[in-house]
Amino acid sequence: MAVPCNKPLFKKGCIIGLGLMGGSLGLALGKYNVVEERWGHDINSTVMAAARERGAVDKTGDLAAALDDAELVILAMPIVQIVKMLSEISSFLKKGALVTDVGSTKQRIVETMENVLPSGVMGIGGHPMAGSEKAGIAAADSTLLENAIYLLTPTRYTSERELEKLQDMIHAVKARPLILEPEEHDRFTALVSHLPQMVAVALVNTLQKSGQDQDLLLTLAGKGFKDTTRIAMSEPSVWYDIFTTNKKFLRDSLEIFMEELHLLQGYLENEDEKEAKDILIKAGLVRRSLQ
Repeated sequence: MAVPCNKPLFKKGCIIGLGLMGGSLGLALGKYNVVEERWGHDINSTVMAAARERGAVDKTGDLAAALDDAELVILAMPIVQIVKMLSEISSFLKKGALVTDVGSTKQRIVETMENVLPSGVMGIGGHPMAGSEKAGIAAADSTLLENAIYLLTPTRYTSERELEKLQDMIHAVKARPLILEPEEHDRFTALVSHLPQMVAVALVNTLQKSGQDQDLLLTLAGKGFKDTTRIAMSEPSVWYDIFTTNKKFLRDSLEIFMEELHLLQGYLENEDEKEAKDILIKAGLVRRSLQ
């Protein structure tokens, strides 16, 4: 396993999209001396200024300047924008550059990397399994990635050398790399990330549609409800992109979830104590196995 860098892995890195994840990555790359010179670009000039002030990047500029001679390029924006940006930046990339992203679904992004990145430029899909209900550069945190699983999805053209180098970067910022195929990634994250987001939204909206006193309901909502639904506060446009780019596997996950709800509902309706307790016990055992 690699350790935090004694000397930078990359001379120049460029982060495009300086929100929560882009800013947090920039802070971590600087904190652990992974990139000698960190450049950033964002469509919002105020955000670029804030990123410089926070120390998330050393310099900012337009795409051409930010990408000029960059060895590492990280796209940190919603999925649909990442797909568009891959085409937009292709003419600015130097030969030998490594391009990755932080998008929460991978099939469309990896396919686009394979189709639009020029010869000699390496693409590797990335997805840090970390985040916050907060958004923006103001919420960026150099420790956000620590101990988080950082998923990597190589393209058909990814070299072992570049994959190892990106893993070294991930180890250096104290995250834990895990390599998956793009389809495998989307299938698994539909279950453990995208479905929970949908459930949290539905739970909150259930309160609204219950016809009960909203102020009283929110007063009574305890830590369990708050913990379960915290992610419902996340950025809607980001999650819409995730849902629409992972429809197939999310649909499959929802079908299983609805079957489980109906099963439990049936046991309670029929007062089948044994079956109801069995399903509750099984869930408890699985949940306790999580670290």
